[in-house]
Amino acid sequence: MSESADLCELRDLALRKIGRNVVNFQKVETCLRFLIAVSDVETSHSQSGTVQAKRVAKAKRVPFGQLIDMFHRTVCGADLQSHDAADETKVVITTSFRLQGDPSDVKRQKRVLSALVAERNRLIHKDLAGFDHNSIEACRSLVKGLDEQNVRVLDQLSSLAAVISIYKECIAELKAWASTAEPLGMSTDVHHDA
Repeated sequence: MSESADLCELRDLALRKIGRNVVNFQKVETCLRFLIAVSDVETSHSQSGTVQAKRVAKAKRVPFGQLIDMFHRTVCGADLQSHDAADETKVVITTSFRLQGDPSDVKRQKRVLSALVAERNRLIHKDLAGFDHNSIEACRSLVKGLDEQNVRVLDQLSSLAAVISIYKECIAELKAWASTAEPLGMSTDVHHDA
């Protein structure tokens, strides 16, 4: 193969791997947004999801770097909140989702995610700006770095996907329980006289 053909092949490979890594970074970001959005859900008949919709919209606007702090404040670091029954005639359903772990493990995980954000920012704002796509050595070096980076991104993506899977299993169990549960000592056939 000629040097020109080698360069074209390496350049194409580098560009594909850039795209792969950017997509995988985006997947990590999406997982974080989802977990933040579902960490505290409160709904009532009168609200019909408006509070949750606002929470999801807010999470969509937060930059990747700030998502890490938000994720650790809401999912990893927040205590469960109790809700007062200010209006006893209103039925409110609340779910909270938290990850609990050894504080040193939680800090380590936050550092790993923060480092991932720094890597993503360095790739987008520095590495690509200085990338000489006409150099075989620059293409080889970038491909090697992207492959190493992708392993770290996929590791975090796998961890977050496992957490989402557990969350979905818990919600499915809650739904199954709610669909079969009978109020204590009461029939589900409740009649109101006019």
